[in-house]
Amino acid sequence: MKQVLDSIRKYKPFIVKMIVAGVLLAVAASILMSRSYTATTQLAVNVRNPGPPDAAGSSGEAPSAGNEDTAIDTHITVLLSDAYLLRLLPPLRELDAARYDNVGPPPWTKRVRALFRPAWSKIRTLLAITEHPDGEALAALRGRLMVGRERRSRIISVLFTDRDPKRAAEVANLIARSYVDELARQKQTNEANTLNAVAVVQRELSKIKTELDASRLGQSSPSRIAALEWQMTTLAQQFEMLLRRRQEVIAKGLAIESEVSVVAHASPPELPTSLNPLFLIPPTTIAFALFACLIAVVRNRFDRTLHTEPEVVEALRIPCAGLIPSIPRGLSRKPLEILKQPATEYMRSIRSMVVSLLASDPTTPRSQQIALVTSSARGEGKTAISWSLGYCAAQLGRRVLLLDLGHVFRRPGDDTTDLFGMLAHDQPPAHAIQHIQELGIDYLPAGFSDGNRHWMLASPKVSSLLEQLRDAYDFVVIDAPALQEAPEVGLLVRWTDHVLLAVRAGRTNRDIAQTNLQLLARAEHSNVEAKFWSVLVRRHPSEHDHLDVKKHRVSALISRYRQLGAAVRRWIRIKPAIDVAGPAQPNVKPQDKFSKRPRNA
Repeated sequence: MKQVLDSIRKYKPFIVKMIVAGVLLAVAASILMSRSYTATTQLAVNVRNPGPPDAAGSSGEAPSAGNEDTAIDTHITVLLSDAYLLRLLPPLRELDAARYDNVGPPPWTKRVRALFRPAWSKIRTLLAITEHPDGEALAALRGRLMVGRERRSRIISVLFTDRDPKRAAEVANLIARSYVDELARQKQTNEANTLNAVAVVQRELSKIKTELDASRLGQSSPSRIAALEWQMTTLAQQFEMLLRRRQEVIAKGLAIESEVSVVAHASPPELPTSLNPLFLIPPTTIAFALFACLIAVVRNRFDRTLHTEPEVVEALRIPCAGLIPSIPRGLSRKPLEILKQPATEYMRSIRSMVVSLLASDPTTPRSQQIALVTSSARGEGKTAISWSLGYCAAQLGRRVLLLDLGHVFRRPGDDTTDLFGMLAHDQPPAHAIQHIQELGIDYLPAGFSDGNRHWMLASPKVSSLLEQLRDAYDFVVIDAPALQEAPEVGLLVRWTDHVLLAVRAGRTNRDIAQTNLQLLARAEHSNVEAKFWSVLVRRHPSEHDHLDVKKHRVSALISRYRQLGAAVRRWIRIKPAIDVAGPAQPNVKPQDKFSKRPRNA
C-alpha cells in the first residue's frame, strides 16, 4: 500500500492529466451522442380453446396456460422473423420518403453514409463478401426493434427506438398494424378458400351423382358402378366436413374478430429513454483515474530516477542542500525581476542554500569558500544554480567570482581574455575577469576545448590560480561540466570546500548519480575538508543542449551571456535582459591585486 501511495504522490501531475483527459473525452462523447426515444405499441392476443364451439360461437372451456403461452410466443417469433421484417422494408422506405418531402433533407450522417455506400459496395464485391441486398437495412431495423410479452398478460409490446420521437412512434405503429392486417388477410384468405372448396366439392359431387345415375340406367359394368359409388361416398364425406368447417368459421366470427388486435397506438415520446450523456462523465473519470494509477505504479516499479528529497538522501547518502522549485509563471519572462524579488519561493531556496554554504565551520574557520557545482549529465540545472548562488552571495555583501567551466567555449579573437589564454600566456587573472554590474559578480570564462581541458585541469597553474582566487574573493563558484562529459572534473575537488551535485527530479538516474558521486569522492582526488551536497532541481532544466557560438567578433562576456540566456530559457523560459555592453572591471579591491593573503584573515 505504501508503494502505491508513493507512486500516486510521485506521478500526481500525470494522474491529474489523465483524469482531465478522461473528463474531456467524456464531455466530447456526451456532446456527440444524440438522444434516443422509444415508442411502444401494444397488441392484444385473443387465444381460444381448440374445443368445439357452443351455440353462441364460443368455446365451452377457457384456453389452457400452455396453449396461451404457445400462441403468444408464436406471434413474438413471427414479429421478429427476417421474412416479416423484410416485408416491412418497402413501407418503411415510403414512410421515410414522405417525411423527407414534409420535413426536409435527412441528417448529415445519413447523407455521408449514402455518399460512401457505393464505394463500400464495390469494396465488398472485390472482397467477395456477399449478403442480402437489404441486409444493412434489416440489421438496422432489428437492432432498434424489441418485441416482448408484458409480464404474464396477453399483451405484446412492440418497441422501436429512434433519434426522432415522431419516427419512432410511426415505425412502431406501422409494424403493429402491418402484422394485424396480415393476420386478417390470412384469415380472410382461409375463409375464402374454405367457401371455394365447398363449391368445388359440391360441383364434383353433383357430377359424380349424374354419372352414377347414368351408369345404373345403362349397361355399365358393376366395377364401374362400384368405383363411382366409392367416389360419391368420399366426396359426400368431404362435403359434409367442409360444411361443418364453414359453420365453425361463421360461428366463431373470425371474419369480424381478429386473433391479434391493436389496443394502444404509440405516440411520440416526450422524454428520451437513452442514458443522459452527462452520466458518462463520473464512470469515465473513475476509469481513467484507476488506469492512471495503474500506470503510475508500473512506472514507479521500473523507474530508476530520483524524484524527492528523501530519495536523493537515501540513494546518495549525502545531505541535500536545498530544493530548487519551479519559477512562478508570472515571472518566467523577467530574469532580473526573479532575482530581485526575495519573497519568491525560488529565491528563498537559493538564499537558504547560500547561507548553509557560507556558514563557517568551527573546526576550520575561514571566510573564503570555493564551491564546485556539477551534475551527472547535461541539462540537470547546474548552470542556473551557479549563477543564482553567485547573485545571492553578492547580495549578502560578499565578493563573488563565477568561474565558468561548464561549457565548451572558445572566444574568437584575443586569447588573453579567458582562462585558457591567461594560463597559456602567464597573464594575471585581472586580464580575463570581467564584472557584471547588474548581478554584482565577477565572471571568468574558461575558453578551452575538450582536447586541452584535461591537461589544463591537471596543470599546477590551476592550483595556484585557485589559491589566488580564494584570497581575492569571499565566494568562488565553479560551474563545472557534467561528469558524463568531463570525468576530469574530479581533479578540482581537491581545491574546493563544497561540492554540489545537481539532481534533476524525474531525470537523474539513481545508479549513474551514485557512480559519479563515488568518482568525485575518490581519496586521491578529494579534499578531506570538502563537503558534498546534493541539490534537487524541480521540473525545468537549466542548460542548453546545443550551444550555438556566433561567427562574428563579439566580446567574450556577451557570447557567454547569450549562452547562459539559452540555458536559462530552457529551464525557466526567460529572455535575458542584462546589458553587458561597454568595458567591465573585476570587483576586486585595488589593494589586493591578487596578492597572497592568509586564509583565516
